[in-house]
Amino acid sequence: MHETDGRPECPQTLLLRCEGRAGPMSYSWPLEPFDQAHPVRAYFNDPRISGKSRAFHFGIDVSAPDGTGVYAVEAGTVHLENPRAISVAADGLEFGYWHVVPAVRHLQEVSRHQLLGHIDAPWLHVHFAERRGGEYRNPLRPGALTPWHDGTRPKITRVVFSRNGTEIQAGSVHGAVDVIAEAFDTPPLPVPPPWEGLPVTPARLRWRVQREGEVVRPWHTPVDFGATLLPQAAFPRIYAPGTKQNHAAEPGLYRFYLAHTWSTTALRDGSYKLQVQAIDLNGNTGTRTQPFTIANNV
Repeated sequence: MHETDGRPECPQTLLLRCEGRAGPMSYSWPLEPFDQAHPVRAYFNDPRISGKSRAFHFGIDVSAPDGTGVYAVEAGTVHLENPRAISVAADGLEFGYWHVVPAVRHLQEVSRHQLLGHIDAPWLHVHFAERRGGEYRNPLRPGALTPWHDGTRPKITRVVFSRNGTEIQAGSVHGAVDVIAEAFDTPPLPVPPPWEGLPVTPARLRWRVQREGEVVRPWHTPVDFGATLLPQAAFPRIYAPGTKQNHAAEPGLYRFYLAHTWSTTALRDGSYKLQVQAIDLNGNTGTRTQPFTIANNV
């Protein structure tokens, strides 16, 4: 088993511009300085797990000390969603700012870069979200939150075969199996303690199967977070049991289903290589190859 780093690519399925240049849909940061990127400790579609609740993170968490000023990235009308949640809306476009002590009134009109409030203790971040036409969008997609540059490559740490929650040895795979990859990405800017060094999710995972250099099962992309929020009902299809979200000084674990009940009987018995790629929004790619043996007739 080994891991390699692939060259950045611009996957068409992400439906994003790879250049990441500012454009008509771009906006600045909600913290000062507005024209400088800030550390992001949690990504869009990261897992959110609380008791029996399972959901996808509908924004990003921008790290900053408690008491830091939070500013409107665009002009609009203020809506105080709750005592610590502010949204600013205009013409079908809405930006949300959570964990903020408001310095504005409900229905107040604000201008771009006007102070909205200050980060509430003990959150150490502002949860920032963008919604267009009622649909949450990824603020880190190229051409949106600007500037933002990510040169880190995602990593795949394990690839496992499983049946009914029990891991199957790669040297003797048979019947219908689940295929699971453990993968993560790294924020490009250092995050302050106690949230430093914690993982975030890649944007996309794909896999294929090779035998003696020949592709016998072409690329398939079961995980594609893309630019929009996935529905809560998709959580058990994307994240495998054992997935954990980050907590302060406690890294999470991201386990992604590559396949549910994949039938190995479609391939002849013998030795194969399963290749997995994890890709971020900028096309940076990490690759891992897992040798395995199909043994249906042994």
